[in-house]
Amino acid sequence: MDCLNKAILRGLEILKFVGESEEPVTIAELSRHLDIPKTSVFNIVGALVEKNFLSIKNKKLKSYELGVGAFELGTLYMNKTELINISDPVLKWLSDNVLETVFLGVVNNNDLIYVDKKESKSTLRTTGNLGSRNTLYSTSLGKAILATYSKSEINRYMEQVNLLPRTKNTIVNREDLLEDLNRIRQRGYSISDEENEEGIYCIAAPICNSTGKSISALCISSLKMKVDNERTEVHKEFVIKAALEISRKLGYAKESLY
Repeated sequence: MDCLNKAILRGLEILKFVGESEEPVTIAELSRHLDIPKTSVFNIVGALVEKNFLSIKNKKLKSYELGVGAFELGTLYMNKTELINISDPVLKWLSDNVLETVFLGVVNNNDLIYVDKKESKSTLRTTGNLGSRNTLYSTSLGKAILATYSKSEINRYMEQVNLLPRTKNTIVNREDLLEDLNRIRQRGYSISDEENEEGIYCIAAPICNSTGKSISALCISSLKMKVDNERTEVHKEFVIKAALEISRKLGYAKESLY
């Protein structure tokens, strides 16, 4: 076992031990109970504190307890598990009705992650794979979520992300993206018109939880050559209906998603 894997396994052991302990734990206690050298424990605990997975309970005693990072990670898992369980049959219904590939995506560190996907037998096989990452600003899923952000959240996103072209249609100007997000809010759905991938046209809507926060989005992915006004109208009705259905099962109470 190489050093990196050993450190990761030890880090997980430390988190599990601290989580199961009724009282805050010291470096010496971790070293003794887990049979890990104090120096290694010290270094691993320092990294876990830096990433908020552990927090210092008592600076004088140098005792530690689980940090907010561990809670956030657990919450993400629970939310995604619940989200996928609820949304999976709706995605299947959506794909069966529009005869296209549909995706479910969530945000992680300013990236879009595909967490569920249903492919129609009569449609193309797309490049989006489960677990893969993509940009928010170039995808219909990502823009559907960005359009729910507050002004401060959008500003923070813009400060942290470089708007780089994925295709010749990608929006790479800040003001243009802000205008597009305004249009999304007004019409109730987002569009990626060959902005992320040549030849692909997607329509998406956000999924909101009981607090009204957008936690995900779903989209219909089509070949651009198949798209016309009538098809767009049908798809937007279906994607909004599906997103609202999932949102309501998560406790969302409003009539519209924006």
